[in-house]
Amino acid sequence: MDYHTKKASLVLDVGNFVVDELYNEVGLLLYKFNLVDDNDNPIWAWDIIWSGSRSLYSGAPRRAPYTEESLKNMILEGVLVLHKNN
Repeated sequence: MDYHTKKASLVLDVGNFVVDELYNEVGLLLYKFNLVDDNDNPIWAWDIIWSGSRSLYSGAPRRAPYTEESLKNMILEGVLVLHKNN
């Protein structure tokens, strides 16, 4: 299976989490939203809440948006490990 086919078959869902093992960070996928007002050409993104070793410095988890495209690339390249919520 080629890279584009793998990326197309990778499905992200609310409640999944991703792990950055290098920095001991865990990100929970909260919800998916469209970054642009164009419904014909949406750019999907995920609101993620992060916790882990870096969160200890600020005392609170951090929330950040990531495009779905970038998340899938990071998962396929091994930067993040995806754990599906069963």
